[in-house]
Amino acid sequence: MTNFAYMYVFSLGFCRDWWRSSKEEKEEVLGSLKAIEDKNSKRLISLKRYASLSYHSHLVYWASSEDTTKLEEFRTSVLNSVKGYAEESNLFLSIFKPSPYTSSNEIPFSILKLQPLRYFVAYPMKKSVEWYLLPFEEREKIMKEHISTAINHPKNKGIRSFTTYSFGIGDYEFVVIYEIPDLESWTEVVEKLREVQARKWITKEEPILVGELRDLDFLIG
Repeated sequence: MTNFAYMYVFSLGFCRDWWRSSKEEKEEVLGSLKAIEDKNSKRLISLKRYASLSYHSHLVYWASSEDTTKLEEFRTSVLNSVKGYAEESNLFLSIFKPSPYTSSNEIPFSILKLQPLRYFVAYPMKKSVEWYLLPFEEREKIMKEHISTAINHPKNKGIRSFTTYSFGIGDYEFVVIYEIPDLESWTEVVEKLREVQARKWITKEEPILVGELRDLDFLIG
């Protein structure tokens, strides 16, 4: 297996016609969507789906694969299955690989296969030109403060983080993905991270996508 994985995070928003459609029509569409999920969960490294808690979307998918073709085939199948009732509202493509600021040269593929936690956050981010002009040793010191602050926060219990990279393949430089047991603890950790030096070089970090584990039945209403 390669030492990196491609990741897709994309969200779907259902249109007014969906909410006006019959229960039978909704069940048929969602049954087709579930069949596509089941098929692709066997082809991809990991596949997780959430009810969106963010504006302009109702579903969020997070898929990982060693092959971009498999990701695109999954995305296309999802869009075909919803029969025009939903459109994409966001799409992030990134690469999960070892961080230059940690000692590990291996990425934890096994953690991708763990049972998902209740909440999910995709956090796109860009940094200023000045950040990349700093000597690596200085950047490493600043990022170690950031990492240590997050890891040692008393509310950081069970939060899983995945730093992924989008240089040259997306509108952002990073998409940091989190699996979270509860949102209250998460907001306290993020608030504390506002105090670290690394914040000085952040130029953009939206739209943030937030999801919650739910069965598809919530879309029937």
